[in-house]
Amino acid sequence: MIQTAFFLFALLIPWLLGFAVIKPFLRQRQGYLPFALGVGYLLGWFLTILILRAYDYFQRPFDIIEIVIIECIITLSLLFIKAKYCIIEEQRLEKAPSNFTYFLVIFLTLLLLYRWGLTAVDLFSKPVSPWDGWASWSAKAKIFYYFKEIPELSRGDIPFWYSSHPEIKAAAGASHPYFISLVQTYSAMAWGDWDDNMVNWPWLGASVAVVLVVFGGLRYLGVKLLPSFLTVYAVVSLPVWDTHISLSSYADIWVGFALLVASFLLVIVLSYREWRLLACLFTILLIVYLTKHTALVFTLPLGIVVLWRFLGGFTTITVLVFLALGIYWLYGNLTIDIATEMTKILGSGTGALFSYNPVLTEVWREWMIADNWHYIFIASTGCLVLLASKAINRQRQFKLLIVAGIAAFLMMLVITFLTTKISAELFIGYFNRVTLYFIPIFVLIPASVYSLLDKDENTIPPV
Repeated sequence: MIQTAFFLFALLIPWLLGFAVIKPFLRQRQGYLPFALGVGYLLGWFLTILILRAYDYFQRPFDIIEIVIIECIITLSLLFIKAKYCIIEEQRLEKAPSNFTYFLVIFLTLLLLYRWGLTAVDLFSKPVSPWDGWASWSAKAKIFYYFKEIPELSRGDIPFWYSSHPEIKAAAGASHPYFISLVQTYSAMAWGDWDDNMVNWPWLGASVAVVLVVFGGLRYLGVKLLPSFLTVYAVVSLPVWDTHISLSSYADIWVGFALLVASFLLVIVLSYREWRLLACLFTILLIVYLTKHTALVFTLPLGIVVLWRFLGGFTTITVLVFLALGIYWLYGNLTIDIATEMTKILGSGTGALFSYNPVLTEVWREWMIADNWHYIFIASTGCLVLLASKAINRQRQFKLLIVAGIAAFLMMLVITFLTTKISAELFIGYFNRVTLYFIPIFVLIPASVYSLLDKDENTIPPV
C-alpha cells in the first residue's frame, strides 16, 4: 500500500509542477484551469527530465526521494501564483447550459472513467510482451534505472542487454533521444523496482492530460460546454488511441500530444496576443524534438497557421504552391510523380483502384470503413462544406483552428502518399502512428465551425 501510494504521489508531483509553471502565463478565461493542468503534464515531465539530466551532469546517482523533494519545493514556490486577471469584456459569456447538456457531459465523463479504469487494470495486471516500442525506449530506461545514471549508449549489431560498464551497448533505438526512456526510468524509481507494466503508467496520465487540453483549450477560445466535451470524447475514443495507451512504450502519443498543445498555444498567441505564451510554445516544440528528432517536420502545419494569420489565405496558398514546385524541382529524384501514379491507378479500372496501392487500401479502411474513424472524417469534412457556404468575418481564433486542422490533414495526406512503396504489413502500423500525430488537431474543426456559425444573441463574443 505504501509503495503504491508513493508511486502515485511521485507521478502526480511532475504534473503539479508543470501546472504551477504554466498557470501564471495564462489569463483567467473560461477553461484556463483544465488547460493549465493538461499542458502542465507535458511541461512537468520536461522539467523532471531536466532534473535527471542535472543529476547526470554533476555525476550524482539518481535518488528518487531527493528528486521528489526538489519537485515539491519548486511546486510549492510557484503553485500559489495566480493567472493573469481577465476583464469581463475579454471573455465569452454564455447562458447556463441546459439540463440535457449536463446529462450528456456526465454520461461522457463516466464513459471516459470507464475506459481509463480498464486501461489501468491492463497496465497493472497484464504483462507487456517485448516489442519494438519496448526495445527502442524501455530497454534504455531499464539500463538507466539499474545504473542510476545515463551511461553512453553504443550502436551496433549486438543485443541491447549486452553491457560492459561504463559503456552500455544497445542496438535497438540507441540513436533515439532519451525523453521517453527517462520518463520510464523515473516511473521505475518511483515504484521501487523495474516493472514493465508500472513504467508505462505515464501513458495513462497523458490520455487524461489530452482530455484536459482539448476541453480547456476550446473553452479558453470560447467554445461552449457541450461542443467542447463532444470533441474531447471524439479524440480519446479513437481505437488507435486506446491501443497506444494500453501497449505504451511508444513515443507517438507524446508527439501527437505535444503537437496538439503547440497548436492551441499558437492560436491563443495569434488570437489574443498573449505573447508570453511564446516561451511555453517554444518549450513544447523542444519537447517534440527531444521525443523524436524527425517529429519537427510534423510542425509544418503550425507554420501554415502563422502564414495565414499574417499574409492571408490567398498569399499563403500561393507561397505553399511555389514552395512545393520548388522542392519538386530541386529534389525531383526524391519525390513521387503523383500524376504518373494516379494515371496508373485510374488506368487499372475501378476494381483495381484500391488493390493497386496498399496506401490507398489502408486509408480507405481506416477512414471510411473501420469503426469510429469515419464518423470523425465525415463530420469534419462535412462541417467544412457547411462553412464554405457561409460568409464569416469574425472570431479569428476559430478560423485559425480550422486552418490548423486542414493543414494537419494535408500533412497527413502528404506523408501517407509519399509512402506508397511501403509494404502493406509495415504501412498499417506506420499509418496509425501518422494518424495519431494529426487527427487530434483535425478533430477540432467541427467545434470551431459550430462556434463560428453560432448566432446565440445571449453570448458575448471575445474581443
